Amino acid sequence: MAEILSLKEAIARYVKDGSTIAMEGFTHLIPHAAGHEIIRQSRRNLHAIRMTPDMVYDQLIGAGCVSKLTFSWGG
Repeated sequence: MAEILSLKEAIARYVKDGSTIAMEGFTHLIPHAAGHEIIRQSRRNLHAIRMTPDMVYDQLIGAGCVSKLTFSWGG
């Protein structure tokens, strides 16, 4: 049976310092809450992957969570 977790629990369990993360979504589907929870939990040294980085990725970098960013387009 599937286990249902809150966003807080899911980030705590699956996003560890040094993890590689890819949070995708476009316009209204950008996962702001997930990014903000990662910031709240003070995750560090993340490798963030995104097709086109957005404000959530800017916030993760600014909060010191991301040490490496891989993306396909910026401009």
